[in-house]
Amino acid sequence: MKIRAAYVPETNKLLVETLELDAPKAGELLVRIRAAGVCHSDLHTLRGELRTQPPLVLGHEGAGVVEAVGPGVTRFQPGDRVVINWLPGCHVCPTCQRGYENICERLFSTTFAGVMLDGTSRLHTTDGGFVKQYLSAATMAEYAVVPEDGAIPLLDGVPFDVGAIIGCAVITGVGAVLNTAKVKEGSTAAVIGCGGIGLSAIQGCVVAGCTDIIAVDVLDEKLAFARELGATDTINATKEDPVKALKERTNGGPNYVFDSVGSTRTIVQALDAAGPAGVATIMGLHGALEHASISPASLIFQNKSLLGSFAGTVKPLRDLPMLQRLYLSGRLQLDKLITKHYPLDGIAQAFEDMEAGKVARGVL
Repeated sequence: MKIRAAYVPETNKLLVETLELDAPKAGELLVRIRAAGVCHSDLHTLRGELRTQPPLVLGHEGAGVVEAVGPGVTRFQPGDRVVINWLPGCHVCPTCQRGYENICERLFSTTFAGVMLDGTSRLHTTDGGFVKQYLSAATMAEYAVVPEDGAIPLLDGVPFDVGAIIGCAVITGVGAVLNTAKVKEGSTAAVIGCGGIGLSAIQGCVVAGCTDIIAVDVLDEKLAFARELGATDTINATKEDPVKALKERTNGGPNYVFDSVGSTRTIVQALDAAGPAGVATIMGLHGALEHASISPASLIFQNKSLLGSFAGTVKPLRDLPMLQRLYLSGRLQLDKLITKHYPLDGIAQAFEDMEAGKVARGVL
């Protein structure tokens, strides 16, 4: 079938193009995409800064309606509402067996390569050229084909746009707090970077019962978003030294610091700002291709911990429904997190607004 999609034929070239999408094979679903989140990972990929290289269709946050199922599918039928799960673990490799489905050993040959479980893609150009499915999802399109495990039921009462962002931004931020750092009630916390992931981490700190939640960013507009979503204090890093300010405001440093930027500079700031025996958790990818220099003395003499958190250490079958329930109960304010909707043809503007800090989270 012919679909329109956000197509990247080469690095730094973005088109909304008509492509061919094959029917679902055994164990796969055809999903009509009703909402797709706009994530920094998509922009990094457009720029050639992450593992998956063009040609590809962008998008991994998504929600929609099942239109058709391939042979052998048992958990879904046409008409079901679903959230796209772009991290379908195999459940049998040693890493999955240890409880880390988010870094399943199969992902490197499938999801991160932009192909389905059989090593092929369902996307092609109209003249038959091979096109990758970004993170085995390619949700910035009218339709997508995903594995059966690449979908989670969307609960009644959860809008499509909320369901879409739950699949990456929300679980990456909330999961870093609850799953990776395992924040204790009554703790103090700071979040560096107030985009969609950082704002989700702030909400995770609220859910965890933190008493002080300090947001750090370089844009006042983003800090205003942070206040709305639960930050008790804010620091503009262009106006004061964030490390010094965090130490002063928390009597020596927060118990937990979450870095949603992940640049070489903010990684060092997160570790330096954490208080004695504090935990710095890195969840951003801006410095993914660089090396950060940290002080062993800070780790050792102050008994600090430096943690990495990929996709919130998510267990999709457990966590994505849990986040939906937290939203339905009012404990996660995800409607406020979505500040602008765009048509598919507005993808370039959506990226521009995201970089400029004009939106908390944009959705196509």
